[in-house]
Amino acid sequence: MTQIGQQAADWASGGTAAAALETDDWTTQEWLHFLKSVPETLTTQQVTDLDGTFGFTEVENSEVAHQWLLIAIRNQYEPAYGRLETYLVGIGRRKLIKPLYDELVKTPEGQARAVAIYDRARPGYHPITSSSIDEVVRP
Repeated sequence: MTQIGQQAADWASGGTAAAALETDDWTTQEWLHFLKSVPETLTTQQVTDLDGTFGFTEVENSEVAHQWLLIAIRNQYEPAYGRLETYLVGIGRRKLIKPLYDELVKTPEGQARAVAIYDRARPGYHPITSSSIDEVVRP
């Protein structure tokens, strides 16, 4: 994990291109560690570089997608917004969706997006999940 953290730091500082990172045999946990190790605030070029190299917006793994979508929300990465909506409507696990709604509501634009998505997604959520998200989206 130390090497992955170092690669994340090297990439974030501009010292290494995403395509040059040694990721061929990474497990889900290693990808999660990498995504959690990059700075919360990235440039549009950095986010585009990661997505273009690794295809995070379309990744099938729900845990990795969750972490990537947090990055996308924090950095207003519009190419991931469609995937964000699909994810929030299709996934009902509170641990995976609540942090995304928590992040969305931090800005007026994100709040509006959260309400619109939640209106579509709420009927498919478990009542406990809906109760938690109600508090975030409609305080």
